[in-house]
Amino acid sequence: MRLRSRRIRRDTQHDGASGYRAVLTAHGAPPLVVWSLLGRLAFAMTNLSLLLYVSATSGSYALAGSMTAVSLIGTAAGAIGQGRLIDRFGPSRPLLVLAAAYGPLSLALIAMVSAQRSLNLPLVCVVLAQSATQPLLAVVSRSMWPRLVPAVSPRRTAYSYETISTETCYLIAPAIAATLAATLWPGTPLTLASGVITMAAIGFALAPAARRHRGAERSAVQSPEHTQAVLHHRGMPILLMAALGFGVGVGFVAVGVPAAASALGMPTAAGLLLAAWSVSSVVGGLGYNRRPRPSEASLRLPLLMAAFGLLLCPVFIGGFYGIAAAMILTGLTLAPQLTTQNTLLDSLVPPHQVSEAFGWVTTVIALGNAAGQAASGAVIEHSGHKMAFLIGIASILGFTAVVSFGRRRLQVTDVFDSGVSRSKTAARTVAT
Repeated sequence: MRLRSRRIRRDTQHDGASGYRAVLTAHGAPPLVVWSLLGRLAFAMTNLSLLLYVSATSGSYALAGSMTAVSLIGTAAGAIGQGRLIDRFGPSRPLLVLAAAYGPLSLALIAMVSAQRSLNLPLVCVVLAQSATQPLLAVVSRSMWPRLVPAVSPRRTAYSYETISTETCYLIAPAIAATLAATLWPGTPLTLASGVITMAAIGFALAPAARRHRGAERSAVQSPEHTQAVLHHRGMPILLMAALGFGVGVGFVAVGVPAAASALGMPTAAGLLLAAWSVSSVVGGLGYNRRPRPSEASLRLPLLMAAFGLLLCPVFIGGFYGIAAAMILTGLTLAPQLTTQNTLLDSLVPPHQVSEAFGWVTTVIALGNAAGQAASGAVIEHSGHKMAFLIGIASILGFTAVVSFGRRRLQVTDVFDSGVSRSKTAARTVAT
């Protein structure tokens, strides 16, 4: 009984560096962590690498922007399909098939870019196919954590790590891509990123823990309570509204900050401000996982969204220092929002649909980001950056109101979250 109590206490300890160390060194986790981190870093390089390569070879930023937009559309569409395949067959087979397609398509894309001067149909098809088959190791890695760390609290630490590592990669990747493109050949970062993604996908697929995950059992998939579509599960539409609001808010800020810096006569400060935003997000993620408040995730999510919107208000006062304060304060809410969304997925959909659901969340965030950037650019063009920030804040608070109204649908149930059930069973065992 004493040994069992100690084991359960260990399962619930997730604060600080020891909690992250325990999660990242769980049985079967280290190889997956290494391969997914490499793939995540390379993925963070792809869009900028493509932009730099196309603009250098064609001399046209319009063509480069069009190709990156097409690539984002392909990636967003592929996320949902990849999630569904991973849920059904496990990660190994889909990753190997995707890597076999992505590698040659990447080579074809690199070769075509140097010969194309306009966005024609063959080039669009190759860009779409290459981006849609890109192995999304963030989606695959997300599908493995419930198996590697079944207890709920350590799993929340794992999701926090996923968010923090992604933020860190997006902070480092642009510098790597820009340096390689400037010092070597303009296509170097795209070639390197594509090769690393292909290698990481194969390495992840062949890892023992990934090979043991054979997908959902047919009996579970065909059970009546698990056959409905992902979007029909209680709470999923509300969670996607939260993801959409997050993406729209990030899009408004990503375009608004460079415009604000230029208006202040400090255009070079935009990179520093956005870097501070990412660093603040990492710090927020680390702090959030130590003591998340409030404890109920369905209440925590709309509060974090509201904080994201309201803490942008300093952009209207104080010039550069006001914008810097807004970046640091709002950054503290970014990783906690993503971690809370991730945590809620386990209770909203059955285990065999979690990867597809995460693909939906990823896609909606990407679409919201694109919409926010487009809307912010249009507003800045006509009314200036302050109006863009005002509309961005109003949009975030509007999505917050929708999520707050429907938050009861996000409340955790024991229907799908086996981790919750196991924790309650363990608690009853200790009590007796």
